[in-house]
Amino acid sequence: MREWKPGDLVTVVTVNRGLSVRRPRKDSKRKDPVEWVGKIVGPSLLGPGWWNVSGIRAANGRRAGSFAVPEKEIKPRKL
Repeated sequence: MREWKPGDLVTVVTVNRGLSVRRPRKDSKRKDPVEWVGKIVGPSLLGPGWWNVSGIRAANGRRAGSFAVPEKEIKPRKL
C-alpha cells in the first residue's frame, strides 16, 4: 500500500459509474475502464484506502473537480 502525499500527480483508472448498466451499442464510443489524470488533494473522509483526487484538464491545466477514489484505482503518473 503506497502512502500518497498532497500534490502527487496520479493517473486514475476506473469504470465510469455514471453510465447505465445496460450493454453499449456496437457503434458506441464508450470505453471501460476510464482513465484520467489528477492530483492528490488528501485522504478522504470515506475511510482508510480512499483519497480525494482533483482532476486536471489537459487543455489549460486547471482543476476539473475533486473526487473520492479508492486507492486500488490510483497509479503514479508517468511524465
